[in-house]
Amino acid sequence: MQRFGQNDVRQARSLLERLSKSAGERLRRAAMLPAVVQSDAEIDDVRQRFSSELEELRQADLEPLRDPAGEVGVLPFYLAYQGRECRELLQSFYRTCAGFYRPPAPAGRHHRPQSGRIRVGFVSTFFYAHSVGHTTLGLIADLPREQFEVLVFSIAPHADPWACAIQDRADGYCVLPLELDTVRRAIADAQLDVLIFADLGMHPLTYFLAFSRLAPLQLTTWGHPVTSGIGTVDAYISSRALETDGAEARYSERLVRLPGYFMPRYQKTELGEPHRSRADLGLSSDKHLYCCPQSLFKLHPDFDMALRAVLERDDRAELVLLETSRGMGEALRLRFQRSLGSAAHRVRFLPPMAQRDFHHLLAAADVVLDPFHFGGCNSTCEALALGVPVVTLPGTWLAGRFTAALYAEMDLGECTASSPQDYVERALRLACDADRRRQVSASILERNDRLFQRPDAARALGEALLEIVE
Repeated sequence: MQRFGQNDVRQARSLLERLSKSAGERLRRAAMLPAVVQSDAEIDDVRQRFSSELEELRQADLEPLRDPAGEVGVLPFYLAYQGRECRELLQSFYRTCAGFYRPPAPAGRHHRPQSGRIRVGFVSTFFYAHSVGHTTLGLIADLPREQFEVLVFSIAPHADPWACAIQDRADGYCVLPLELDTVRRAIADAQLDVLIFADLGMHPLTYFLAFSRLAPLQLTTWGHPVTSGIGTVDAYISSRALETDGAEARYSERLVRLPGYFMPRYQKTELGEPHRSRADLGLSSDKHLYCCPQSLFKLHPDFDMALRAVLERDDRAELVLLETSRGMGEALRLRFQRSLGSAAHRVRFLPPMAQRDFHHLLAAADVVLDPFHFGGCNSTCEALALGVPVVTLPGTWLAGRFTAALYAEMDLGECTASSPQDYVERALRLACDADRRRQVSASILERNDRLFQRPDAARALGEALLEIVE
């Protein structure tokens, strides 16, 4: 899925406004949302515009979509990062798309030899060294084979060790091209009992694939931690440790809260070599290094007030961000000029880096800052594996609760804040008080084995699937 910076969205939408005559072009234009917003007011405007354009489309008399993944090509991915409820808008997008696209009915289920095991398929375009691959491998590996046969449908995977690991742990592995009809036929022919979309809302192909009924039970999970809004997805697999009371209302699917620890067989990060100095990394050795190693579109405007307070109260503070997109970086710099004031010059943007370099950056930080509303999961696991404290403020939605749940599993509360003001105090205390930081880091290192290489989540998923299927 293409990602847009602030100015790219305006230009692309302006062009499509002149050209948009088909359903695909108009859906694409509606789904083009800014990655980095300038204010809460802009979020309101964007969401209102999106809703209005979908309503207009549902009234339009247009030709149906033949190749929806190609014709639409863009999903409203950035809705999940706006710190607002998403269910109604995502359901509206699904209904609008479904009005122009009716997938072919799958062939009738033919008789297949019964092994006595439930046939489960996993599908994604991200089964490689990607956050989705990292968090799904354990489910694939650890579903109990006495009850389940596990098939993997990997769409256009990268050739890397993670893809190989996923293949090795599956009972059946099928590499498929980025062609919706080909993928649909392959999955239908597999005669699954359960189909699990490892993520929905991140790639157009799997999004429109989910419109088809390819298994009696179709599920998704937190490869993308927000409801899909798709009417043919039956359940959303989450965790009791992650969801708040009443969270069912945020999902179009039935919410399944698995008990116990939620990270499936996650591999512990180990540098295997001496930590690089800050000088080696091109960083200041005399600063308090606050690192927020997230994609820039995760930095909500509500987070800016905490960043400003940290920078203003700690005159040795330096905030390090990763600029993986120039357009997003430019948009965020523009926002910081207003929201951070004179402290904006102490924000440092680093270019994209290899995974090993990223781990050395984490190890060099005094403290990692988890952004509000949509925080880290994989990156938090990596930081905690290295003993680096991550300050977090648990959010209302699933996407903002992973770090707090990891701390709860370790029975550590020092880095989990109760309010934005408390978040700032904890970050300052850890960065400025070296003795306290060393104590917290030692506690993390003493307990972080509880977070890694655990089969709990897959076993809990297996029990839930048995209950649902029965």
